[in-house]
Order: sequence, then structure tokens, then C-alpha cells
Amino acid sequence: MTTDVAGLVEAIDRRISCRAFDSLNLSHHAVEVLHAEVQDACDESGLRFVLHVFETDGSLLFLSPKMFAGRPPAYVSCVGPDDPIVREKIGYYGERIVLRATELGLGSCWVAGTFDRKQTTCEVPEGMKFHDVIPLGTPMANMPFKQRSIRKAIRAKSKRPAKLYHGPTSLDAAPRWVRAGIDAVCKAPSAINEQPVVFVQDALGSPVHAALPHVRHGLEHTDLGIAKLHFELAAGAQGAPGWWEWGADGIYVLD
Repeated sequence: MTTDVAGLVEAIDRRISCRAFDSLNLSHHAVEVLHAEVQDACDESGLRFVLHVFETDGSLLFLSPKMFAGRPPAYVSCVGPDDPIVREKIGYYGERIVLRATELGLGSCWVAGTFDRKQTTCEVPEGMKFHDVIPLGTPMANMPFKQRSIRKAIRAKSKRPAKLYHGPTSLDAAPRWVRAGIDAVCKAPSAINEQPVVFVQDALGSPVHAALPHVRHGLEHTDLGIAKLHFELAAGAQGAPGWWEWGADGIYVLD
């Protein structure tokens, strides 16, 4: 993982799902930072993340006008084989890009279906799947009413922290790093807007593992990767650095 994680932890509190972008181009500094983060994601995951920037390569992302306003000046395409671990890695590494963009003052959003795939410049090698895009840009100063309403409706679905912890005690009595990790998960975006991941601890002092009680259409695995990253960053900031095993029921391994 990128060694500078302090900014990513702070970005968890600041990140919002942006659904209205203005037309400002990204600064050269922002493009450089994002290119570096995208390259790290590719190197570590073995997947294909690509940063598309209109100002330099003419790439445009056509988002559904029913869900979004404006057109972002950049986006990240997420490509890889079609299996649950790949989707989880896309969530984990893609969300790291999202948080880095948040550090830079940019807005972002996870988009799986409400965009025109045929008009993107994303190349999909044989045997791969075009999974998601992450639009990036400056949020509109005054978000249109429709997009404000959509965001408010999605936020209303966010689960309370206690709903995400299944342990031998209440969440209030769990270790501080566990509470911090789950609080960070509550602030995470959800590809299916349902936050389906729960964190299970069989006994105090036993490992925490991330579970998906219900899988209906596969996007839950993307949410699993997003949730694991938020948990890992927050737990590490509370003195419990570690890393996750991949997969549903994967264990958080303390360093």
C-alpha cells in the first residue's frame, strides 16, 4: 500500500459521493498524483486501472443525466477478469484512488451501470470485463436539487455501526480499533447502496473477519473491498495496523 496513509484516513471523513461536476480541468499536480496512485493500484492488484483525462487524451464519460449533472473532466476505468476476488480488489484499490482524489479536493462516485460504456475509450482485453468507472472532478458549487435528493436518499440507507458488528459483546465494548474500523465503514460508499458487509468476531481477542451474508448480483464483492480498505485504514490509525485476507470471511491479520 502507498506509505502515506494519514491523508487517506482524513479523507474518509471528507469524502462524499459527487453527482454534479463542473467543467474545470484537473490541475497538473492532481493528474500526477492520481497517475501515481493508479499505477500503484495496477502494480499491487495485477488488474487494469486507467486514468482517462479529457484535457490530455480527449476522453469523455457520458453519465446518465437522470442521476448526474455536468460532465467530469476525468475518470478511472476498472477492468479485470469476472470473479468475486477481482471485484473485491477493484473495490479495495479503486477506493484508495477515491480517497486520494478526496485529498486533492476532488469529487468522485462509484458507477457500475449508469453510464454509456460504448462511448468510453476504455480498452478491454479478451477475457476481461469492464467492471466500473470512477468519475473525478470538481463538485459543482451549487448541486442541482435532483442530485441533492438522490444523495440524500442514498445516505438514508446507511446502516448504523452496531448493525455491522456481530461479536460476543456490543460494539460499544469492542476494542477501540474495531469500533474505529466499523465507524469508517459506515462512512464508505456502497456500490449497491446497502452496505452489505458485516464484521464478525467470535470472542474478544479473536480475529475479525468480514462476511457477506447475502450476495444477489455480485456488486456486493466490490462493497467488500471498499469496506475492508476503510476498516484497515481506521484500525491502523488506532494502533492496530494489519492487512486483510481476500474473500468473504477473510480475516484481518494484525501486524
